[in-house]
Amino acid sequence: MNNQLKLLIYIAVIAGVFFYIQDSFNLFDVSLVNTNQSSKEEDTQEKEDRGDTTVQEDEENYIEIFIKDGKKILVDVEVADTDALRTLGLSNRRYLGDYNGMLFLFEKNVSNPFWMKDTYITLDIIFIDQKGFIVDIKKDNEPCTDQSCPYIFPSSTYRYVLEVNGGFCDVNGVEVGQSMVLHLASES
Repeated sequence: MNNQLKLLIYIAVIAGVFFYIQDSFNLFDVSLVNTNQSSKEEDTQEKEDRGDTTVQEDEENYIEIFIKDGKKILVDVEVADTDALRTLGLSNRRYLGDYNGMLFLFEKNVSNPFWMKDTYITLDIIFIDQKGFIVDIKKDNEPCTDQSCPYIFPSSTYRYVLEVNGGFCDVNGVEVGQSMVLHLASES
């Protein structure tokens, strides 16, 4: 092995040991800083100092699901609010975070079926009415096969649909009749 490769391996091992020790024992005051976020915050502060009142905060889209005993679950969502985005859905995704999902928004109450075409992950599909109550849940929907891609029919009309990882509802105690609050960034 040449000396440059040995040096590179040595540096990688040292860095790995450092990160392992830091992660296990938190000995060093080390944090990663997103310089883009810091500069956005500085720009926002400068605009506020100048009296610029058109500053808008970057908001994230999320849902609060209210479960038993007054507890709530937060789910970060991507929003599918156009025909093209709703058709695409979670197609071709191979991973979805434990508390991430896709929220489908409709302009009026609908009863259209869903399907799992080109989807690679098992999903729980939660149907929500216009008042924010869960009206149906279809759990552990498997991806389509080459031979079959069945439709998933809700038992009631709905205004919103939340797709999350399969098993999410069972793990978190999400049930029909519970309510949700949508926190969606306003479009400008």
